[in-house]
Amino acid sequence: MDENVFLVKWYGPFTTSEEERLWEKEQSFKCSLYLLHGKLKYAKSREVYYCGESTRNVYKRLCDKGHHIAEIKERLNSIYVGRISNIKHPTRSQIMLVEKTITAYLAEELGEQNLLNATNFYYSSQNVYVINEWWKIDGESMWARQPINAPSHIVPDVICSHCTENKDIELYGCKKMKRL
Repeated sequence: MDENVFLVKWYGPFTTSEEERLWEKEQSFKCSLYLLHGKLKYAKSREVYYCGESTRNVYKRLCDKGHHIAEIKERLNSIYVGRISNIKHPTRSQIMLVEKTITAYLAEELGEQNLLNATNFYYSSQNVYVINEWWKIDGESMWARQPINAPSHIVPDVICSHCTENKDIELYGCKKMKRL
């Protein structure tokens, strides 16, 4: 069970991929997850989201031909990059498990039509525990407040996907952690 407990530190929001690239080059750690938020080219008010993973630097992944960021590049609201901080060298399958859990939650919460992701709309058949921390770009302080449509406001601080003996998925979580 311990191998499916993940602490994800998210940094952002970045308003351009160039801003994210410059920030990521300065860091001593590597980010392997990212969340995008924006509007499609001709959308009046509909906002879309995308959760992705990368085994290389996120800014290199965002430059790939055919990446979903091209669909919202002109109307990009925010980019958040995340790293799994409780595992020194997370494997690709661990990174994908976190991405799958967050994407499935977003699909359930926002609807599949509001995600640019084409897959991963269902929870894993394993028990997965994801704890999210939302850090400012300076890395020194955490966000206390965010806009209501920001990914950091929509994705809960804790997501627990529990697979029962009947193979049913029970979802537990906590939207925002509070200081005691």
